[in-house]
Amino acid sequence: MIGLIVALSTLPSLAEACAILWGYRQGMVGKALRDGVDFWAGGFLLRNHQVAMLFDHTAYEAFLTGLFGRQGFHMWSYPPTYGLIAALFAGLAPWPAALAFDAASLAVLAGLLRLAGKGWGFVLCVLLAPATLENAMEHQNAALMTALIGGGLLMLEARPRLAGVLIGLATFKPQLGVVLPLNLLRRRPVAALVAALVAVLFALLAAWVFGWPAWAGFWNYTSPAMTNVLTTGQPPDFAAGLVCVFAALKPFVGVRAALAAQGLVTGLCLVAGWFTRSTPALLVLSALASPYLHDYDLLGAGLATALLVEERLKTGFRPGEPLLFFLAWFGPGLLPWLPRFAHLTPVLLLLLLASARARGGNGA
Repeated sequence: MIGLIVALSTLPSLAEACAILWGYRQGMVGKALRDGVDFWAGGFLLRNHQVAMLFDHTAYEAFLTGLFGRQGFHMWSYPPTYGLIAALFAGLAPWPAALAFDAASLAVLAGLLRLAGKGWGFVLCVLLAPATLENAMEHQNAALMTALIGGGLLMLEARPRLAGVLIGLATFKPQLGVVLPLNLLRRRPVAALVAALVAVLFALLAAWVFGWPAWAGFWNYTSPAMTNVLTTGQPPDFAAGLVCVFAALKPFVGVRAALAAQGLVTGLCLVAGWFTRSTPALLVLSALASPYLHDYDLLGAGLATALLVEERLKTGFRPGEPLLFFLAWFGPGLLPWLPRFAHLTPVLLLLLLASARARGGNGA
C-alpha cells in the first residue's frame, strides 16, 4: 500500500516534468532550466573571478540574455559558500551542470540516510517524494540541505562529530537551520562546537577562493535584495512561491503584522527546539522557523513524514494521522498546480509538529 501511495504521489510532478521537457524541445532552454540558470551562472562567474558581474543586476541579466535569450527575473541569491558548490559543476555546460548537481545531491542524501541506518525501501521512498522531485525540477538545493541537516540529526547521538560537520556545511542556507544551534548545544555540545568551526572554515574558504568582495557583494547586494522580496513581494517570480508563515499571513494582515507573526513563530520554534530530541519534530520546526521557504524546501518535512510513518507502522497510527501524513507528503507536488492552497502549508506543518511531539521518538 505504501509503495502504491508513493507511486501515485509522483504523478503531478511527472506531469510537470513533461511540461518542462516540452518547453526544452520548443527552444525555451533557459526557462526549462529554471533555477539551474542561476546555479550555473553563479558558479561560472565565481569560478572565472567575475564577482563584480554577479552583483551588478544589469550586467548579470545581459550575461544571461546573451546565453539563453530574454527570460524572467534572475539573480544570485546565495552566500559565497554555496558558490563553492556551484563552482564545482560550472566547468560543465548549463544543463549537464544542473543535472550533475541533482544526481550528486540525491546520491549524498541516499548515502547519508543509509549511513544513518535506514533501509533501501525507506531511502527509495524519500528519493521519490514529491518535494524531492520538485527540487530536482527546479535544480535547487533542498536534497543536499535535507541530506546535511536530516543526516546530521539522525546521527547526532551515535556520531556527534560527523553530525556537527554535516550541519556546519548546511550553513550555505542558514534560514533552514536557525533552530539547530541551541538544540545541538544542549544535547551534544561537541557537535555544536564542530558545526560552528566548520561553518567558520567554510566561510573563510569561500573568501580565500573567491576573495572578500564575494562576501561584500552578498552583504551589500544579495541580502538586502532578498529582504526586499519579503517586504515588497517583488519580484513576483521569487515571492510567489513562498509557503512560510509570513507569506501565508501577509495578504490578510499586511507586511508588518506578518513579519511580527513570523518573528513570534520563529522565536517559539527556537524555544521548542531547545527542549526537543525528536528528529521529525526538529525537521518540522526548521521549516516553520524559516522566513523564506519554498515548496521544494518542504523536503525536510517530507523526511520527517517518512520517519513518522516508519515509527507509526510499529506503534500504530492515531486517528487522523494517515490523512495528515498523506497530505504532508503529497502537498509539495500539488502546490505548483494549486498555488492558492500554499497558505495552508504552515497549518499542515503545525499539525505535523503536533503529531511528531505527541509520541515523540527520535526517528533514528
